[in-house]
Amino acid sequence: MIRIANEQPKDSNAIEALLDRLFSRDRRSKASYAFRRETPPVTRLSLVARDRGHVVGTVRYWPVEIGGARTPALLLGPIGVSPLYQGKGVGGALMSQSLALAAATGHRIVLLVGDRAYYARFQFRPAAPLGLSMPDEQPHRLLVRELVPDALEGVKGGVRPWRAVTGWRASSH
Repeated sequence: MIRIANEQPKDSNAIEALLDRLFSRDRRSKASYAFRRETPPVTRLSLVARDRGHVVGTVRYWPVEIGGARTPALLLGPIGVSPLYQGKGVGGALMSQSLALAAATGHRIVLLVGDRAYYARFQFRPAAPLGLSMPDEQPHRLLVRELVPDALEGVKGGVRPWRAVTGWRASSH
């Protein structure tokens, strides 16, 4: 039976091994990984799917900011599911539960880099037509979802990694 729960520190090695199998060790050289260096994930939103105690799926979120106003947002990813569990609703459950948790804890905007065809079912849409961009990323792969209606009102500009000096808060803007 698959259970979804908050990621625990002891899960780190299993998560990294799963992501290496799914995306290769080269995944760390992708542009979106630059947003994860030197910034810890949002632990309350980092979930794992377990089957008989083994990690079979994972999703993490990272704090980012958008534009000159430094609007706080979340960068979702990576999300990954073991091949034996793909097509069985594990990824969808991780997405749905983590997005609901993000909304419930005051987050307003979520971005991700991925395929529109897959993520549209989770209400993600292209970010570029809204004036959002991510350095070194293909514009058509940057997607966004408002967790609160009109959260993107007046928000434009580049997505940047969050840095402590910016005073990032989930509930601002």
